[in-house]
Amino acid sequence: MIKLLSVLTPLSKQDKEFKQKLKNILGFYPENLALYKQAFRHSSSSKEISEHFQSNERLEFLGDAILGAVVAEYLFKLFPKKDEGFLTQMRSRIVNGQNLFTLSKKFGFDVLLNSRLTKKEKISSSAYGDVFEAFIGAVFIDKGFEVTKKFILNRIIKIHLDIHELLQNDTDYKSQFQILMQRRKKQFEYTVLKEEHNGREKIYHIQLSIEGVEYGVFEHKSKKVAEQKVAQLVLEKLAKEN
Repeated sequence: MIKLLSVLTPLSKQDKEFKQKLKNILGFYPENLALYKQAFRHSSSSKEISEHFQSNERLEFLGDAILGAVVAEYLFKLFPKKDEGFLTQMRSRIVNGQNLFTLSKKFGFDVLLNSRLTKKEKISSSAYGDVFEAFIGAVFIDKGFEVTKKFILNRIIKIHLDIHELLQNDTDYKSQFQILMQRRKKQFEYTVLKEEHNGREKIYHIQLSIEGVEYGVFEHKSKKVAEQKVAQLVLEKLAKEN
């Protein structure tokens, strides 16, 4: 009955324009507009967050997993002779925060994002990367895995990613650190020491320890950025020790 009513109810001009924008991005018309509206709804848009209007955080969680799985399979087939460490590193370079930030802006998600963040807050936070993952989650729920996979491969990887450049440009310090620890057979852990509230955002204090010993701490508005930076600091520290 609900689906029938949604078909009979004419779309507003704003919804028609939104649907057309999504079609331009996806290459096909979406079925469930509400899903995509949720994907662009940041948790800071508190006036719209309620039981019926959820933020994009749940879709972000789902999209992160789907994107990671598709990219992992793509790399597995592309590099049949490479080991697990190399594949892990390449996947991290493709789906890291900076890359998702760039892709989000290329797709125009910065304009579609519904939030109460300032321009500076948007740039310094992970909001753009998060909305990209939430969008993938929305496509998955709306159209299923195979359609989502084709979208990721044909409209993201093949058009917007230069694999050769990624091979040459190694700025994923978390992956570098993980590979180093695997080689040395060492256990490590990222720990959130503290979360401070700065207006509408949090400041994350991330500690990186090896075999239970603290090696570095870094703080940032983005948890992902803080983890990358503390990994970089520890890598530099280990290099000096050797």
